Amino acid sequence: MKSKFLAKGRSICLMMMALLVLSTGIPAMSPRAEAAYFPPNNPAGAYLKDLVLIYSGYYNPANYGGEDISAWPREQFKPYTAFVDKQGNRQDTFFQEFLFLGLNSPYGHSFHRETDVSKAGVKQDWEWFLDRIFTSEMLQLNALNEETKLTAQELNRPDLKSKVVIMVPFANEIVTNFGDVDGDGISENLTTLAGRDKVTRWYIDQVIQRFNQKNYSHLELSGFYWLKEDMDTTKTDEVQLVKNTANYIHGKGDYIFCWIPWSRAYAATQWASFNFDFAILQPNHFMNRDNTTTPETIKNSANKSNQAGMGVEIEFDGQIMRSDKFRERFYDYLNGGVEYGYMNNSILAYYQDARGLYELTRNPAVGYPIYEDIYRFVKGIYQGDTQVSTTLNTFDSRRFAGSSSAMTSNAADTVMQGKASMKVDFGLYATSLVTGYYGQDFALKDWSPFDSFRVDVFNPASETGAVTIIIGDENGKQHYRYASLYKNSWNTVRIPISDLINGTGGASQEPGTVPIDVSRIAYIKLVQRNNSHYRALPNTYYFDSMRLVQEDGIRLNDLEWLTFGGNTSVSLSKTKDTINEQNTAIRIDYGAYNVSQAWMEAPTHFKIQDWSGQQSFKVDIYNPNGAVMNLGLKFTDSSNQTYYKRVVLQPGQWNTVQVPIADLASGANATADEGASTALNVQSMKRVDFYQRNNSHYLAMPNYLYIDNVRLGVRE
Repeated sequence: MKSKFLAKGRSICLMMMALLVLSTGIPAMSPRAEAAYFPPNNPAGAYLKDLVLIYSGYYNPANYGGEDISAWPREQFKPYTAFVDKQGNRQDTFFQEFLFLGLNSPYGHSFHRETDVSKAGVKQDWEWFLDRIFTSEMLQLNALNEETKLTAQELNRPDLKSKVVIMVPFANEIVTNFGDVDGDGISENLTTLAGRDKVTRWYIDQVIQRFNQKNYSHLELSGFYWLKEDMDTTKTDEVQLVKNTANYIHGKGDYIFCWIPWSRAYAATQWASFNFDFAILQPNHFMNRDNTTTPETIKNSANKSNQAGMGVEIEFDGQIMRSDKFRERFYDYLNGGVEYGYMNNSILAYYQDARGLYELTRNPAVGYPIYEDIYRFVKGIYQGDTQVSTTLNTFDSRRFAGSSSAMTSNAADTVMQGKASMKVDFGLYATSLVTGYYGQDFALKDWSPFDSFRVDVFNPASETGAVTIIIGDENGKQHYRYASLYKNSWNTVRIPISDLINGTGGASQEPGTVPIDVSRIAYIKLVQRNNSHYRALPNTYYFDSMRLVQEDGIRLNDLEWLTFGGNTSVSLSKTKDTINEQNTAIRIDYGAYNVSQAWMEAPTHFKIQDWSGQQSFKVDIYNPNGAVMNLGLKFTDSSNQTYYKRVVLQPGQWNTVQVPIADLASGANATADEGASTALNVQSMKRVDFYQRNNSHYLAMPNYLYIDNVRLGVRE
């Protein structure tokens, strides 16, 4: 429930229950012919397609460094009306549909349902919101109009206009003294349906009158949005109020009336019976603050929207830039749009907290690439997230050794991914630290092919903290990265490999950074110091998912969305117990057959068939069998040409298996006694088999292993 969350915490307990129900209680996408999302560019929906939510309500500036974060001056609308480059130059049109809404007024009242009459909105609050969005200053609708005009001029689109939808606040039935709206000197009583109808119609008339008076050159009023995100169908007057509101809006002109219910809003799927023109469902996946949500939530929510003829809401907030955990959740929405068809086949809404898209453009390194992918998604050309990871340490079982100044332990109760994180209790020393060493705590010392080093850090305190990460090479040269850690939150510390090479990115709090040899990384230190730059010692932080990231790789199958195929000789099961990346891996149980095989086949198990331009096919495989074992890989292109490679898996650990794309293209370095290998057309790959044979090259069957994070990327 986004309104409750922004006002001060969503109804988290209800949402947790809702997500659990979603993840277990809705069947897979049905092939019923009549099931379909509410389509974009539909005349019944005012030809809307991508509706971005613009929060214009009151946020106390004292909580935001003195800034009015929902004032919406012109410069903040620029990256919405136009897709801008990193220098702020307009390159293309972007969003053309804007929903203006608010949650609270400065008088301490809200615009949604309240059980406490002292918090329920009245005329003064409703008029405040109208005055705010229809201001005479260059803010809000005026600012949107001007920026739309400039985008139209610069991109030579004289016909360009922005469509506007405006919220309808909830007339609370507990209010007896709303204020006089008809000039009869009597304050309206909302305990009756007639009173609630009267103030709602007055508000709608005010919106239409004020909008028409402004005579905006590049805006058009498309309709209205019902703010309350659920429906209490046990209250006859509430249902009737919505129907009456819809009928009144439709009687005023060619305006639509829409709804965006939260994931478990009662009767959300019966939206049409309340006379809404369309409804868009909130998945509420991003906002979940624990591990009860997975990409299955997106799948199930998409299924619900599809079956009910609804649209889909895309959701993110400021956590998207602090933590890769939440970045990954956001990309679940985009990837789901491709996988389940709502990117191009559904009307969409975009929840972005107060001004999230604008904030993305202000962060070139982390935010702007996300902004670019949202643009691609809106234009219907997004293909998938291109960041792929190679794990250095999951911390599920192997942690850094403790020291005289700090103790380490595995923590199963505070986890970013997998089964455990590494808890570090830093002690009362001038410098308190733990160290991880190449060959013992991470298995890759050449970091030169990658774009960044990353590790997730949880700060359990109610105050901002900090950690210094020291990365050293075999010559003892060191890079010092001082990172601020947001309170009570997971934070992703990112260190560009270019900073390690160039000796840049250091900080005044931790001097001493010099260029290091990234091809010979020897150790990683996690540091706290007993000074004002850190939380008072002793303190505790949690570390998880230490990894290297390539920015322009290809995720073929990370087992979050797709599974594998297999013949009758294998048993396949998704697992959360032994994983190397995100939420799930796949366990393959090989039976005692002559050939026991599982496979990925396009387009069911991977979408991108053109592998040219990448260096290696890579996959992470865990061998639990207690002995070194071999595994066969068979690659097949669309012409049914094949290439065989037998690989070795070390026991009791994750193994990153690589096959150079150049070898596939040339037919080189195949394993001759596995089968006939020829050069493949790597621009049109069809299938990859993971197999074992019942001969001396392989471990005695039956046996099993785990596979995760199938990708294309740099050669390690």
